[in-house]
Amino acid sequence: MSTWTCSPKSTMAAHFCAAFLLAGCATDAPVSRTAGKVDGTLTRFPVLDNAVVIAAPAGYCIDAPGSRSDSHDAFVLLASCRAVTGREDAPTPRRPGLLTASVDGTTVGRAFPSEQEFAAFFDTTRGEALLSSTGNSDHIAIREHFAKDGAYFVHALERNDSDVLDGQSWRTIFEVNGRMVTATLRDVPDHPIPSQAGMRIVEDFASRIAAASPRMR
Repeated sequence: MSTWTCSPKSTMAAHFCAAFLLAGCATDAPVSRTAGKVDGTLTRFPVLDNAVVIAAPAGYCIDAPGSRSDSHDAFVLLASCRAVTGREDAPTPRRPGLLTASVDGTTVGRAFPSEQEFAAFFDTTRGEALLSSTGNSDHIAIREHFAKDGAYFVHALERNDSDVLDGQSWRTIFEVNGRMVTATLRDVPDHPIPSQAGMRIVEDFASRIAAASPRMR
C-alpha cells in the first residue's frame, strides 16, 4: 500500500498538491459581490481578485458554504441546482454529478507543466495517490490521461469500500491568467456516468471557466 501525505519534493508535486488538495480546506467564506445569480442561485464565482471566474454548466449551481477563496487559492463546489437549493423546480443537469474547481494562485510567473511532465507525473505512485480521496494509490486505477488543446485530462476509478468516495472522476488541468485550475467531475451513487460523457462534461466546465474569466496581460 502506498499513501501519500502531500509532502512534495518537486515543483510538479507542489503544483498538484495545491491544486488537488484544496478540497480538504473548504471553509465558510463570503461570496464575492460580483458573483452571478440566476433565480437566486449562484452560477458564477469570481476568485483570486477576479483573476478566475468559476462558471457553472447548465443545471449546476455553486454551493457557497462549501466553497472558499482567498488571495492565494480557491476551492469551489458545484452540484445540481435542485440539490443546492432544495427546490423541486430548480434545474438539474442531464447527468448529475459533483463538480469542483480548485485554483492555485501561487503558480503566477511559473511555467505551466508540459504534456511530458504531466504524463510522467501521473505514471507514478505519487501521481496516483494524489487522485485518491484517501491519498492511497492502491485505491486508484487511472483509465486514461492525455493532453488536448493546452489542457491535461485524467480519468480515474477509485475503489475504497465507500459509497461516498467510490466511483469515477474526470479532471482537466489548465491555466487561466497564470493560475493553475483543476476542474473535476465525480459521479455519484446510483448515477454512473459513461466515460466519454464525463470527459465532455469536465471539458465543457473548463471551457466555461476560461470564457468567463477576464483576459489579463
